Amino acid sequence: MKLSKAIDGFLLSFVTSGNSRNSAALYRHYLMKLVNFLDDPNLESIKERDIQEFYAYMQTDYSPSRMNGSQAPLSRSSVEKIWIAIRSFFNWAEVDLQLKNRPDKKIKHPRITPQEIEPFTREEVIALLKAVERTSPALTKTGRTSFTMKRPFAKRDTAIILMLLDTGLRVSELARLSVGDVEMAAGSIHISEYGSGQKTKSRTVYIGDHCKKALWVYLASRKDTIDKQPLFLTRSGGSMDRNSIRCMLDESAKRAKVKKANPHKFRHTFAIEYLRNGGDVFTLQRILGHSTLEMVRRYLQLSSIDAASAHRRASPADKWTK
Repeated sequence: MKLSKAIDGFLLSFVTSGNSRNSAALYRHYLMKLVNFLDDPNLESIKERDIQEFYAYMQTDYSPSRMNGSQAPLSRSSVEKIWIAIRSFFNWAEVDLQLKNRPDKKIKHPRITPQEIEPFTREEVIALLKAVERTSPALTKTGRTSFTMKRPFAKRDTAIILMLLDTGLRVSELARLSVGDVEMAAGSIHISEYGSGQKTKSRTVYIGDHCKKALWVYLASRKDTIDKQPLFLTRSGGSMDRNSIRCMLDESAKRAKVKKANPHKFRHTFAIEYLRNGGDVFTLQRILGHSTLEMVRRYLQLSSIDAASAHRRASPADKWTK
């Protein structure tokens, strides 16, 4: 059986087993790189050396084509995802296709150093909010004053930035929201379980008054806001996806001269500020939709909470004997 045909079967099984289509699309992306690198051989003919050479190529010679134009080498986390995709595929092939000689068996799991968590500063967020209001200065003929114009999607992009900052949502979760998921009076947003539920769990998150106002202004500017409509629309009226949101943030960051304005950085910022302002780790775990406290503990280490002052606020002996 050709490798590409086996991959089709694996991905079909992967999705029908309850895994998300986004994960399936990512697995397909990396597995098709393997197909192209090996020139789509028969599955049974793939050797351990073939897999090793593919890994070396992806880490050294491969030039990613990204929407933001960057051609930097793959990150360590991306290399790990390639390993997971290949290992998952051969696990399936061993059982469903009764593949006897697995070429990936001796390939070790790549060691991944935890990514440094770098939140936004207050000044960076303000700069981003200003950047979504106006276009970049227009190029003019010599002697003429440069000028900017108000952006047509300023209201939408302001609401997106404030919602990412105020909820800690993953960008894919934000992109899947519909108008009916928002309860404006309560300032609550319902997140539906997605795929296997391992990553996106059903939960309710909340937004503050500033975010609520920005979202109301955006929705009020739209012609129709029925419950089933996407919360955030593209220029053509379709649903924004995670890539279009990333592109908007990249372009805004360039105008604002802010580095690394990726959607996940808002999630980090929300978590750290939540803890700095007295939030507890268990509620934060629920808000973020994490299965374990491992990631939340990393946020706790970075939040610089003064243990002594925290104890003074919480001391039962002091509070109950006054």
